[in-house]
Formats: sequence, C-alpha cells, structure tokens
Amino acid sequence: MKAMILLLRHSMNRFRLSRSLIIIPLLICFGLSQPAQAIAPDDQSARETALRWLATVDSGHYRQAFEEQPARIKAASMGADYFIKWMQTRRIPLGHARTRTFHKVVAYHNAKGWPDGNYQQIDFKTSFERKASAWERVILTKETGHWQVGNYNFQ
Repeated sequence: MKAMILLLRHSMNRFRLSRSLIIIPLLICFGLSQPAQAIAPDDQSARETALRWLATVDSGHYRQAFEEQPARIKAASMGADYFIKWMQTRRIPLGHARTRTFHKVVAYHNAKGWPDGNYQQIDFKTSFERKASAWERVILTKETGHWQVGNYNFQ
C-alpha cells in the first residue's frame, strides 16, 4: 500500500512538472508580448495637473493651490482662508510626502452635485513622514477647457 501511495505521488508530481513546462512558456509568450498600454495625451495631462497641484500642496503653498481651482469651485467654497486652515490642521500633521504612487484613474461625465462635464478621479497611494500609508484622491474637472483640481481628500 505504501508503495502505491509513493508511486501515485511520483506520477502526480511528474504531471505537475510537465503541465508547468507547457504553461510557463505560454504565459511568457502571451504575457510579455502584449504592448504596454499607452496613456492618452488628455489622461497624461490630467495626471500631470494632479501631480503639479499636489506638489504645490506639498510645499505648503495652500493659497496658490486654492487659486488654481476653477472659479465655480472657489465661489461655492467657504473661501481661501477656510481652505488654508483646513490644510494646516489636517495635512501639515502628516508631515512631508515621502512617496506617491499612481494607483488608478476613473473618468466620468456625470458627478453628483456637479454639472455634467469631463472629470477624472485620480487615486494615489502615498506615504507621509507621520502616516506610513495613506490614499490621496484628486478630482479634476475640465470645465474651463483645461484640467483643474476640483476636489482633494485623503485617508
């Protein structure tokens, strides 16, 4: 009985090995031969806008970050002073951003409470000095003909 079990195990291992020898080359051929997904110029522009705006926030230039928002967003807000105070009380305690990695983008046309238009929600995985793991979300709008930050939050 013990000999049969050993023979069965040996046969199963040979089957796994032969299956692996077929599957691995197929994965390499088909997986690596796919061209990298190119990012559309408009999507690249949105991502660059988000990163520039985050760099402004990272450097503590909160008034400038507020002023770069579309007029509609600024008019509906509680003003620059409120925005600056919000950033000072919530963002400064995290410390400087150490790393920021693009996670995903979602493009949409309809946003609750906002007029129909072109929007992109870009999520970043960020590490700060005093918060090792955080998510930043930047929502961009193209209502003025070019991408601008309409909303920002982090967790």
